[in-house]
Amino acid sequence: MNEHTLECCVWELTLRCNLRCLHCGASAGRARPNELGPAEVLRVAGELAALPAREVTLMGGELFLRPDWLDVAGRLRQGGVQLVVFTNATLITPERVAQLRELEPRSIGTSIDGGAPEVHDAIRGMPGAFARTWQAIGTLQEAGLRVAVITTLTRRNLYELPAIAGLLRGRDIRWQIQVASAGGERLPRSELLNPLEFYFAALLIARLRASHSWEFLPVIGAHDMGYCSTRLPFLGMPGESWVGCSAGRSVLGIRSDGAVLPCLSLPETEIVGSLRRHALRRLWRGPALEAWRRSAGRRGFCAQCPHGEICGGGCSSVAMSASGRRGDNPLCLYRIEQNA
Repeated sequence: MNEHTLECCVWELTLRCNLRCLHCGASAGRARPNELGPAEVLRVAGELAALPAREVTLMGGELFLRPDWLDVAGRLRQGGVQLVVFTNATLITPERVAQLRELEPRSIGTSIDGGAPEVHDAIRGMPGAFARTWQAIGTLQEAGLRVAVITTLTRRNLYELPAIAGLLRGRDIRWQIQVASAGGERLPRSELLNPLEFYFAALLIARLRASHSWEFLPVIGAHDMGYCSTRLPFLGMPGESWVGCSAGRSVLGIRSDGAVLPCLSLPETEIVGSLRRHALRRLWRGPALEAWRRSAGRRGFCAQCPHGEICGGGCSSVAMSASGRRGDNPLCLYRIEQNA
């Protein structure tokens, strides 16, 4: 029996959403036809607490469109689970702010994908989304809640990073920059970053970190912004280093219909089971995830890479999006430098 610790679970409570984001990997909009019912989600919350899961990120779709989201969050907190709440922040109300304060989440995550309203709103598919999100960020911070912002890069907003940095400087908002991957129905593959554009994004992040203190602009590249560069510093959390993809090792994803994946960013071909048919503990500690706890089987450039034993081919979701397979990741800083 495996004794891997479940550090983080990302749980999509509903696929319903009031926005139509271009890069959404799940193409959120309408609810899935067979989403877990109220009794089922409370059972799963209890299983997460009992495992135990150290932290659960609740998201959608849009989390607040699920009427029983607070019951689920409360059940997790009662079980001692730390929470992160992810929302597009357009549905924040005084009542929800009060509810969030009671839950004491580690942070409230939201997205800013452009430094100007027209860019953000076009990507998010709703006029006025930028203004409503920024107003909500201020409201949440005034209530003493920690806010984090995520920017997802495509060719549409790659050059927006300096403008977004201008908005976030000195605001005590942690900023995570990540890249969009294939999977959704709204973003053509032609809008995904190519390796040189990816490297340019990494250069921008490195420059922002070099020119600003962590306290003034706490910016990081996400788990997909690496790896092992000979020229750029590590772009993740200060003091840490890349040790390989955590999908299925310390991270788990749960869809709104109970399907379980090693990471919620992976395509549905990687579903390892359903919480309607199996107990969470059985899936987590049983054989379903064994393949994800072994080496990905490095291929192509990654098979001969001197950093391969530790890196393992980088983020599995990005590798599968860019090359069609795990263990072969064209969006790697070291690989781009060598090929240049």
